[in-house]
Amino acid sequence: SRKPSVNPKINKKAFKNAQGCCRLCGETNQAILDVHRILPGAEGGKYTKLNSVTLCSNCHRKVHDNQLEIVRYFLSTNGNYLLLIKENGSERFI
Repeated sequence: SRKPSVNPKINKKAFKNAQGCCRLCGETNQAILDVHRILPGAEGGKYTKLNSVTLCSNCHRKVHDNQLEIVRYFLSTNGNYLLLIKENGSERFI
């Protein structure tokens, strides 16, 4: 029997469409949405469900300019995944 993959690679376009908006600001314009890897590719990060988040170009730029830090996904008590975001020294889940 074939073992299911724990973190299969995602199709970036399908992932972006499924999330539908920037996870940080709510922007819905598909033309400016992109998929960001939480653990960067240079550090071995792949485009997988638990390493990817849909961001608009403005929020994506803030992440790469170190104004925001997306830490990782956490499983909540109701089964949903939440992102831990660090901005200006404060932390919040979305």
